[in-house]
Amino acid sequence: MKKTLFLILPFCFLGFKSFAQRLEIKGFQYRQEESDAVLECEGIKISRTMVIDSVSCNCDGFWVMKGKEKSKKPVKAFWSEKSVKRAIGYELKPETYFIYPNIKEDSMTGEVTVWLKRK
Repeated sequence: MKKTLFLILPFCFLGFKSFAQRLEIKGFQYRQEESDAVLECEGIKISRTMVIDSVSCNCDGFWVMKGKEKSKKPVKAFWSEKSVKRAIGYELKPETYFIYPNIKEDSMTGEVTVWLKRK
């Protein structure tokens, strides 16, 4: 019994390690009456190159920003539902990233979730 556990246990850790290599980042935007839209995203810092694995959104695309909270710089924009599909495979270098949805014209809110995986 001890030999079996000794042989199986390392494979369990390998499974956890590969599971943890997929990261999720969410972004929100909502309009307020008579004011600018509000953007929300906690951001994610990645330490190695990753690619966009999948995207889920209820909006007309999204954009990616990088940098610290107060000095964000635009990186890439995917402005339509068709371009959201093209986002799959887009590469992100080590940095801190934020994502925000592009709200549909007839909507007051938008949400986007992007999953990243190791390259």
